[in-house]
Amino acid sequence: MKALQLLVLAMAGLASVGEPQAVRAQATAAPSSAPAAVVVPHDGNLAGVPAGIKSLIANFDSTRDAFLAKQELLQAALGTATTTAERAAIREQLQANRTAFLAQLKLFRGQLKDNLAALKLKLNHAEFLRIIDAAQSAAAEGGPDHHRGH
Repeated sequence: MKALQLLVLAMAGLASVGEPQAVRAQATAAPSSAPAAVVVPHDGNLAGVPAGIKSLIANFDSTRDAFLAKQELLQAALGTATTTAERAAIREQLQANRTAFLAQLKLFRGQLKDNLAALKLKLNHAEFLRIIDAAQSAAAEGGPDHHRGH
């Protein structure tokens, strides 16, 4: 029985040495440098948002809605396509639509970054403290409570 245990341990040791890196657990891998994007719904209420940023958000919303509508139409057409040539053409249209949207998204992010940088320069210390106080009171009134272990 002891020989069997030694054989199993030896096989496990050899297997762990010879396994490819892709198979190993990812718990030890370094975290990605970019955090996941979080989309916060704004339900149309943009009170207190500066006009330049408000127009960017409205423009992005309409661009996003147009992109999604076109993608849905193309997906429906892809489902009813009968030939491989039709399906290939629709897939190309889907990819072109996605590429165009991603290009617009990149422009939007650049504009938003510029507007936020300009806004940051205008923000004084008193205004910053007011915003922090407002955020803390909003959290105390029923905001997310994930830092307290609930």
